[in-house]
Parts: sequence; structure tokens; C-alpha cells
Amino acid sequence: MAGFALAAYPLLRPYSDEETLAGAQAYASTAWVVSHLLAILGFLLIAAAMLFDVAARPTERGGLRVASTLSGTVAVTLLSLYYGFECFALHEIGRVALAANSAEGLALADQIRDNPLALTLFGLGWLALGVAVTLWAMALRAGWVPAVFAALVWLYLPVFFLPPAGRIGHGVLVLLAAAGTAWVINSAAGAPSDRTATG
Repeated sequence: MAGFALAAYPLLRPYSDEETLAGAQAYASTAWVVSHLLAILGFLLIAAAMLFDVAARPTERGGLRVASTLSGTVAVTLLSLYYGFECFALHEIGRVALAANSAEGLALADQIRDNPLALTLFGLGWLALGVAVTLWAMALRAGWVPAVFAALVWLYLPVFFLPPAGRIGHGVLVLLAAAGTAWVINSAAGAPSDRTATG
């Protein structure tokens, strides 16, 4: 579910020259709000998956699992702050610019995005999420698929500077890696019960 949400985010997000009225139209669109809410949902679902994993196997490398869950919770909190005003504040800026038929007010969007404290929290959020998924991959001990998922999470910041096709392609890879990780977790969870049933 997290993979689908994070793949839909760059796919549905409108892309345009954000210094023009085309950018205002993108900000003001329903797709802008929905896509950014899906990003937040994706982060929440990653943290939820870690939490459920800790609950299912609390004693199996429990220290790593708990640390990944705590780091994931911090990450979701910090990233949701930034994505929240990216979603709603820019949406309102776009609506006002369209109503005034002027792109002059769009400069406020960059001031909001580039606020030093906001950028610091944003960067710390991605760092916390990268640490969380890395610790989780180590706790799972399930081969290369969770490691690929962790690597794709670490790549999010540079991916923001790619053209739309690159961002969408990264989202598809995140979906595939998340699905693979889910399959690995389910297989590992089912293995003990299978052995018990046949023992």
C-alpha cells in the first residue's frame, strides 16, 4: 500500500513552470493536493509496516526493529510538516494567483519552501526515514530486496531534481521494491507456522 501511494504521488503531481500562471494552475488543482496527501500516506504506511513488524516479532532482532520504528515515527512527523504546507499553502497561493490573473504572488511559494527551519526539518526527516528503512532491512535479514527499497528511499532527495519522467520512474521502482519487501516479510512470517503445522 505504501508503494502504491508513493508511486501515485509523482504520477499524479502536476508539472509545469511554477513561476508562471501554469504553475499557479498546477498548485490550485485537486491533483496537487491529492498527490501530496498520497506522499504523506505513503510515509505513514511505511512507519505502520515497521510498527506491525515489531508487534509480530518483538524478540527477533528487537533492538533494530524498535530503533527503525522510532526513527520512522520521527521521519513521518517531520516530513508531514513540510508536505503539509507544500500541499495546502501552495494550493492557496495558486488559487489567489489565478483569481488575480497574476504570477507575481507565486514567489511566495519559494519563500515558504526555502524557509531555513523548514528545509532543516525536511532534510532531517529524510535522514530519519533513510536510517529507519536501513535498520529495518538489517533486522529483516531477508536478502537484497529490502536493501534495494532502503537505497531507493535514500535517493529521494536527488530524485527531486530529476525531470518528471525520472521522478515517475523512481516511484515505480519504489512500488516494486515495496511489494517485494512485503512479500519477503509475509514469507518470513509464514515460515514458522508452516514448520509448526508439519512438525
